[in-house]
Amino acid sequence: MRLILLSALGAGLYLAAKSDDSDPGANAWASDTPGPRSPGTGSGPRGIRNNNPGNLENNGIPWQGLADQQTDSRFYQFGDPVYGVRALARTLRTYRERYGLTTARGIISRWAPAFENDTGSYARAVAAAVGVDADTPIKDTPGNRQRMVKAIIKHENGLQPYPDSLIDDGIARAYA
Repeated sequence: MRLILLSALGAGLYLAAKSDDSDPGANAWASDTPGPRSPGTGSGPRGIRNNNPGNLENNGIPWQGLADQQTDSRFYQFGDPVYGVRALARTLRTYRERYGLTTARGIISRWAPAFENDTGSYARAVAAAVGVDADTPIKDTPGNRQRMVKAIIKHENGLQPYPDSLIDDGIARAYA
């Protein structure tokens, strides 16, 4: 009897997690090609819902592409995910150029301070995505920029749902 109940529960959880095909916006964050949508709507991680996959905290910077209404009390909301990726990449560029941060440990220690994050684990994940140790300087190349951005998105949200074309577009805008 227990096995039947557990099987039924598992099937129910599976069906609840499946996207509802009648609602084109349902689980849009899990799509291979997420498009723009209103920030704060839908399901999925907060950074994806806010079109702010780096979870940049709202500190008053007038970023390009901000949503008209900022309804999240802590994090920026962008009108389109490409602008959230742009802000993420622009922040990484600033860390390198203004603060001389070139290692995953240095970057992530500033990005996600230890008082609220497992900075060591985060830095190791980003370094591994680039193929270096957390304390090895990361060369500033287009490939490394993309790998770092994707690793940060994945660590911040538990998934990285964006196609390379969107990531590359956001990075290009950050370096324009």
